[in-house]
Amino acid sequence: MRASLLAALLTPILASPPPSAREALLAALLPADPRPLACTRDHTRGAKLRLFVYRLPWAYSGQIVEYVEARARALLGVKCAYLREDSCPNTGFSHLENLRSHCTDVPLLYKLLQTAALVDDAADADVFLVPFLMGCNAMLGWGHGMQRVNAAAHHAFFGDFARFAREHLPFFARYPHRHLFLFPLDSMFAPKWLKHSMIAHTGAGYTSSAAIDVPVPYLVSLPQLRSAPADRDNFVFLMASPSRNPVRAEVARQLREAAASRAAAARGGIELYETDPRKENAMPLSARETMRRMRRSVFCVAPTGDSDGFTQRFYYILAAGCIPVRVDTYYSDFSFGRVAWPFKQTIEWRRAALLVPPPRLRRDGLLPILRNVSSARVRSMQKYIASVVRPSVLFDYRGTAPDAYSAFLDELLHLAKTKLPRLDAVQRGEGDRIAGKLGGRGGKGRGKGKGRGRMRHQQATTPVQ
Repeated sequence: MRASLLAALLTPILASPPPSAREALLAALLPADPRPLACTRDHTRGAKLRLFVYRLPWAYSGQIVEYVEARARALLGVKCAYLREDSCPNTGFSHLENLRSHCTDVPLLYKLLQTAALVDDAADADVFLVPFLMGCNAMLGWGHGMQRVNAAAHHAFFGDFARFAREHLPFFARYPHRHLFLFPLDSMFAPKWLKHSMIAHTGAGYTSSAAIDVPVPYLVSLPQLRSAPADRDNFVFLMASPSRNPVRAEVARQLREAAASRAAAARGGIELYETDPRKENAMPLSARETMRRMRRSVFCVAPTGDSDGFTQRFYYILAAGCIPVRVDTYYSDFSFGRVAWPFKQTIEWRRAALLVPPPRLRRDGLLPILRNVSSARVRSMQKYIASVVRPSVLFDYRGTAPDAYSAFLDELLHLAKTKLPRLDAVQRGEGDRIAGKLGGRGGKGRGKGKGRGRMRHQQATTPVQ
């Protein structure tokens, strides 16, 4: 009797279904829960993207997440999963918060693995995902309480990529343009050996001559604020260090002189806060107060810093509903179309931002340029930022609505339909040359015929599904 009862109790446990292949893949690459969730639209759209995922060692993804979250608990005293939940308190402009802004790759990887159609045959893949959290990995080497706990894996990738590709990315030689690398750092720092690949960087230049880059936003953590003010009674706002480059110094000089002029100040409030990077607490305003003042301003200046990306400031501005004024010192001759803005399939950046080249800044002056923008255009830009841009550059960790991942997914689907198939033909000849350089075989080319009609490859890695 007891034996039969025990057997009856154990049967549901023994008969419980094994985890799905998708869940097994997630568990092999990342801590399981909590996780950033995708919305219903993402699951529907993601089913159209066929994704081949390499099973890289834990040190390239899961170990990074676990370590950073452990350091956040130790350094900041947070009780949440620092990279995977939106319940963490905003820690202002702390060093760790600034480092975290480069971890856009974490929600992107989680959501991509949950929504894409995973394939186990490389011949069926639209995109080959390399699950290396390259942005979050970079912060391990920047100090501020961090250590490179995955040193061996890091050096294997950056020290000898040709060997790494031969051992871990067997299809890279044949399809470099279909390989996706998550690199949420500024484009000028992208490894040159990835210039033929899709790189998810933070802008603002294209690294690929074929323009298959996928620029992404910084990961910003917003402070809790009350409802936005009814009116924007301040005209222009800037908080930045003028010492970063001469253009920043010029912007600060113009605003400083205008603020001291009664005539200029009478035409709209001017708020300028000059930070000093030499000080431990360089920011004169807290993150909460900065956001509050941006939400009261019509224009917020977003100059480039000591690299070419859009800076975390740019996304704080958009989150506040302020119109960003980008003064670009790296691509000053570039028009809107040539700048690597994030998510061009979703956002029409001409409707959301002003682009001021440094020569025009010096010739015409910042305030005359801004005052030349009509009230009607200002209202239109503010409405567009609130309805389209803000939801498309911020992450919803709870999967309640489309977010930055949704826009990222749309970029991948667009590339899979347009540029990537055209590059296949080019790569058939180029692949042999790259394969020879890597010391490996390129494999067979993609075929034509019924459906996608690709020739099937002999698998070189453990299949994933």
